[in-house]
Amino acid sequence: MQTPTVTPEIISATYRRALRTGKYWKLRPEERVILRLSARILSKIKSQTLKEILLKIIEKISPKLARKIRAIEIGFEILKKRVEQALMLGYTKAKEWLKDINYAFYLGISYLNTPPMYK
Repeated sequence: MQTPTVTPEIISATYRRALRTGKYWKLRPEERVILRLSARILSKIKSQTLKEILLKIIEKISPKLARKIRAIEIGFEILKKRVEQALMLGYTKAKEWLKDINYAFYLGISYLNTPPMYK
């Protein structure tokens, strides 16, 4: 299963939110161009660099949404490691965990809220 990250639907929703709230005009001109073109043209985002740039722009517009996206990405990384460990121990039903986005979100939020000393 592919991990959900920055999708064209999220970008277009963020673009509309930025226009509605007026935060679009507080962005730098380069950021505005990237956001507008990404919202209108892209059907799939393959470049990791573009995803990182868009995530920074999304964080300026909606920090809550950016935190959710980061939590899901981190959660799926942790979940993949846990599934590998469970499969090594012989638990074959662990593959079903990869389908549960709520569990990945829970793991990601737990990791983000963990103090740096314990990471």
